[in-house]
Amino acid sequence: MKPFRLTKLDRVLSADGELQPVVAKARELRTVAGVVHGFLSADLARCTRVGNLKDGKLTLFADHSAAAAKLQLLAPALIRVLQDGHFQVNSVSVRVQPNGPRSAPQQRQKTVYFSTHALESLRALHARMAPSPARDALAKMLRRHGGLRKD
Repeated sequence: MKPFRLTKLDRVLSADGELQPVVAKARELRTVAGVVHGFLSADLARCTRVGNLKDGKLTLFADHSAAAAKLQLLAPALIRVLQDGHFQVNSVSVRVQPNGPRSAPQQRQKTVYFSTHALESLRALHARMAPSPARDALAKMLRRHGGLRKD
């Protein structure tokens, strides 16, 4: 397994103590994805994404049903490979979630709406955070969604 390299975003997020659990989970999933994609054929890896690893259950997303069927067949061997890599995996769940053509990605404007409760929680988190690039990014997002006034 390759040693983990911190990206710029990882370094920014790692600087904030409250975000440590999120950063740790992202690192774990990135490492699991590396093992999964290393195990699969190149064609199958291109249409497979790691969703989550929780309570010993690995969730994989396949772009189409043929890939999902192949992943189901490979699940027992994949579990053994992951366990050999010291991951606590007991089962694999495969879901079909079309991701669209990867060769020509189209840029779509995503519209995100936060609930009042979510905005309040994010504002409270922002208020508790020490000055940092992560806090600045959260402030920018909150301003964009009407959850924080410009200072």
